[in-house]
Amino acid sequence: MANFPYYDKIPKDLVANAKWRKRILMDAKEEPEFAAALKQMCADDCLFYINGFCYTYDPRDQRMPNKPFITYKEFQDEAIASAIDAIDNGVDVAWPKSRTMGASWIGLTAFEWYWHFRDLLSFLLISRNENYVDQKGNPKALFSKIDFIHENQPQWLLPSGRWLGDKDPNRKLLHLKNADTGSVIDGESTTGDAGRGDRRTAMFIDEHAAFELNDGFKILRSSRDTSKCRFFNSTPQGANNAFFEIVHNSGAKVFRMHWSKHPEYNRGLYTSEKVDGGYKLKLLDDSLRHVKTMRKEWEAPKEFVFPEEYPFVLDGKMRSPWYDTECSRCVSNQEIAQELDIDFLGSDYQFFDSQFIMMLIAEYCTPPMMTGRLIYDPDTLEPEGFELDDKGPLHLWFNIVGNDGILKDRSFFDGKKFGLGSDVSFGTGASNSATAITDLTTGKKVGVWIDPNTDPTKFADETIALAKWVNDGYMIWDASGAAGKSFTKQVIERKYQNIYYRSSEGRIRERISDQPGYYLNSVDRTVLMREYRSKLQDRKYINPSEQGMRETLQFIVKSGGNIEHSSAANSQDPTGARDAHGDEVIADALASRLLSIKANELESQKPEAPWMSPQWRFEQAALATVQEDW
Repeated sequence: MANFPYYDKIPKDLVANAKWRKRILMDAKEEPEFAAALKQMCADDCLFYINGFCYTYDPRDQRMPNKPFITYKEFQDEAIASAIDAIDNGVDVAWPKSRTMGASWIGLTAFEWYWHFRDLLSFLLISRNENYVDQKGNPKALFSKIDFIHENQPQWLLPSGRWLGDKDPNRKLLHLKNADTGSVIDGESTTGDAGRGDRRTAMFIDEHAAFELNDGFKILRSSRDTSKCRFFNSTPQGANNAFFEIVHNSGAKVFRMHWSKHPEYNRGLYTSEKVDGGYKLKLLDDSLRHVKTMRKEWEAPKEFVFPEEYPFVLDGKMRSPWYDTECSRCVSNQEIAQELDIDFLGSDYQFFDSQFIMMLIAEYCTPPMMTGRLIYDPDTLEPEGFELDDKGPLHLWFNIVGNDGILKDRSFFDGKKFGLGSDVSFGTGASNSATAITDLTTGKKVGVWIDPNTDPTKFADETIALAKWVNDGYMIWDASGAAGKSFTKQVIERKYQNIYYRSSEGRIRERISDQPGYYLNSVDRTVLMREYRSKLQDRKYINPSEQGMRETLQFIVKSGGNIEHSSAANSQDPTGARDAHGDEVIADALASRLLSIKANELESQKPEAPWMSPQWRFEQAALATVQEDW
C-alpha cells in the first residue's frame, strides 16, 4: 500500500484544519525555505497534499460551497491508496459507487498529484461528451475540478505559469502541461477512438456505465494498449454495458464506494435479520438522538427521537436515516438500485420482481435429490439406466435409485405426464443448453439437464432419451437460429412424435402449423416470458431450482417493451465461457407453456404414418424444409 509519512500532522476536524491551513500559509509566505519544505512534503505524501492544500466544491452546501478537501479515513483514504498503488503498479481499477461519494474528485486529485510532482508522466481523462471533459464555467467538467484545485493554492506551490490562470500558456482546451515536470493531462470524449495509438501513464474514464453501449466497449478496445492503468468510475446502470463487464468479468481491481462507508451517510446505520418469517431490527449505530427524515407518505420531513421513535424500514437491507430519506426522493426501485445500492441487476428495469423471486426461492428451492446422467442406447435412444455422478448434467428433484445407482422404482412416473422445454446453444462452452422436465399434472419442475459443451445434435438425442424415460414426455424447444434448426432436424430424423408444433403466437385463434418447435423472435419471447411470469405469480409452475430462479433476475425490459437477457441485449457481449445467459429460464418458460395445453392434447399429435401415405409425405416435406434451411 501507499506510504503517507506526513499525513498524521494535519488535523481532520474542519475548524482545526482551516486554522492549520491559515497558519501554515502565513509562515510559508514569510519563510521561502519553509515553503520549499512544505512543497517537498506534498510531493512525498499525497494525503498530506490533499488535506493541507486542496479544496473541493459542493454547491449543495450554501454555507461553504468551497471547502477544504478533508478526506474521510473510512473510504477516501483507502481509495487514494488504491489509486496510487494502481498507477505505480500499472493495473486497471474499477470504482462502482453510490451517488455523491466524491469519487471523481478523489480520482482526479490523485492524477493531479502525479502531474504536479512527478516528471514526464502522461494522463488522459475521458467522459461521454467533450463538455463533460472540459468546458469553461461547467463545474461538472473534469478539467474544471483540476482548475479549481489550482485556483485555491498559493503561488509557491503551483508549477510555473499556473498562477496566471486562464493566461497560462500551458493550459489549453483539453490540455494541461506542467512546465516544471513536463507531465501532461489531456482530455477526450468517446466520439472518437479515445486513446487509440496513444501511450499514457494512466487513464480516468468517468461515469463509464453512462456511455452509449458501443462507445463503452470501444473505449475498452481502443485503450487496452494505451495504458496498463485505467480507472473506470461509475454508478451502475444495469448489466447491459461495458462497465458491468469490467467490474464482473475482468482482472480489474474493484474498490466499491458504498454509501454505508460515508461517515455522514451512515449515522444511525441499521439493518434487519430474517427470523420466523419476518424481520428483526439490528441497530449498528445509535449515536444519533434527534433525526429529521422524510418518508413518501409525508409532505415534509419529520423529526424523530432516534432510535425510540424512528420508523425503521425492516427489509433486510443496510439502511440509515440518510438512506431512508434518499429512497423517498427516488422515483423507482431501479433508481434506488442505481444511485444508492450499487446494484447492477436492480438498476436495470427487471422484468421479474426481485422480492417476489427471492420469496419463491425461500419457499420452494432445495438442492437436487439426485445428480448424474441418463444411460441410453445411442442407436434407439431407449433409456437403459441412471448413473449417479455429482458432476453429471442431469439434476433431479426426486429419488428413484438405490445406493448402487440402479433404477429401483418407477412408481414415481405412474400416471404422470411430463413436458420438456429446451433452450439450445451451439455447445461451444459460451452458454448452456438446458432442458427443464416438468410434471404437467402438478406444475412442478422435477429435473433439469444442463451443459455448455454439447452440440445441438447430441443435445437433441439427450433430450429425446429423457423424454422417452419420462413416459414419452411432450417436447418443446427453441427452434430459431442455426442451433435450433440443427436440433429440430435431429428430432425429425429420430422420428420422435410427441412434440410441439408452432402456433401463431398472440393471435385470437392460434393455428397449429407444420413447423416443429417454438420460434423465439423478440415478440414471441416476450409472449413466452409474460406467460412464465404469470404462472410463477399464480404458483401454477413450481420451480425448485435456485439457479434457474436467480437467473430470472437477469432479464430486463428494453425500449419498446421487449424482454431480453441482460447479456443477450449486449451486442458486444464479451463474457467468458460457461457464464449463465438465462438458458435455464428459457427452458423453464418453454416447459411451463405446456401447462396451458389440455391434457388430452398431450398425447402424441403425430402417430407414425404409413409409408407413402399423405401424412408420411407431409412429414417428409417438413424434414426437407428443415434440411434446406440448415
